[in-house]
Amino acid sequence: MVSKNNLASIERMKNVSNDMVRDYDIIFQNTNKLAKFIQNNPNAETKKIESFIGKVLMPRDLALFFNRKNTDFVHSYVIAKDDIISLVYSNQKVDANDISIFTNEEGEYYKRLARTNSDEVIVQGPVLSQNSHEVLVYNRQAVYVNGQYWGYVALCADFYKYLECIRLNVSDDYFEYAIRSSIYKGTSDYIWGDASLFRKKNKLSRQKSLFFGKQRWDLALKAKTDEIKSLRLNCILLCSGSALVTYLFAFLFIGRMFMYRASESIDSLTNTLHHRPFLSLLSKVLKDKHEHGLLIIEILNFKQVNSIYGYETGDSVLKEISSRLKATVAYNDRLSRVGGEFMVLKRNIRTTIDMERTVSETREALSKIIYVNSFAINLKVLVGSSNTIETGKDLKTLFQVANMRLDEDKINLLSEKDKTDPVKQEAKAML
Repeated sequence: MVSKNNLASIERMKNVSNDMVRDYDIIFQNTNKLAKFIQNNPNAETKKIESFIGKVLMPRDLALFFNRKNTDFVHSYVIAKDDIISLVYSNQKVDANDISIFTNEEGEYYKRLARTNSDEVIVQGPVLSQNSHEVLVYNRQAVYVNGQYWGYVALCADFYKYLECIRLNVSDDYFEYAIRSSIYKGTSDYIWGDASLFRKKNKLSRQKSLFFGKQRWDLALKAKTDEIKSLRLNCILLCSGSALVTYLFAFLFIGRMFMYRASESIDSLTNTLHHRPFLSLLSKVLKDKHEHGLLIIEILNFKQVNSIYGYETGDSVLKEISSRLKATVAYNDRLSRVGGEFMVLKRNIRTTIDMERTVSETREALSKIIYVNSFAINLKVLVGSSNTIETGKDLKTLFQVANMRLDEDKINLLSEKDKTDPVKQEAKAML
């Protein structure tokens, strides 16, 4: 049994490390493409650079996931001519709050490193953002035009979404994992997972070092001893060498996707699920062993948008809301729309914090002004959430809790309005 355990660990380490290198190569390639575009167009206007990033580097296509080209982990791109940041392009089309990392003392060190290694992408991170509390990895590359230093370009990658794309969790049914990487000049380490897996005396764990540019990442895993009976099946499932099975699965999945999109299950306006198939999907996933979450988003007074600005503008607003939601949730989550209300199925959450973070990101994404058809529209949204960790997997209870929190959000919004209403404030003062 021990030999089977050892063989399974070797195979799993090989597959995980290959997947990490393969997916991280996408980050290097995209940074190189951006650098080469700047070299060939050193005087390009901001709109031209944005167009290149949006159309060439940022497109999201689920079908490409099976070809290892998914870029869902890309957080934002940075353009800095003469080392002065002039453009930050985010997948959510909002200004990123973490550009200070490029101009602080640590950032200056990596900028100098990029200058002296112009053909390499210089990796910094993972770094915990003080603004958004996300864990990001920064990739910087110097740009030279006609032999002269022009400035640099950079790519910011979401560390946790990167792990999702290679389907790596801290713990699965058979293995436990940990990753360690230097934060700044190797003087401090960032550890994801159980740090005890890196102990030299731990004979049950397996370790491997990977290098991304000049950045060293250590990977460790340990097979769970109570799952040894299923290790042979796990080896078969995790073996990435079976190209035939992979392509067959991809072909069937993509075929079903196209059939699904062509059916009446998809809202043609926002490309989201209709209400009935969404409920059917939700009922189905609640039967599995994973934890899931539900978001209900209500657009307040949406009918007034159609009445004031017209139905064409209203449709454009719904498309933009759908686009922002898709940029906020993970690639395997599902969206549904009924009128001015959206629902989101969050799949495979780990803790309630995952839902709190999604609620916060959803509010932030939808609070931005929407510019459509020469109108600037500022919508008020209510967000209610629930999750199977707190409520269990009863569909009715899940909706009840989400709607209850939706009502609480409405009460809070109304109380905020009262604070800013001078008439009501004066009336309260007279009591």
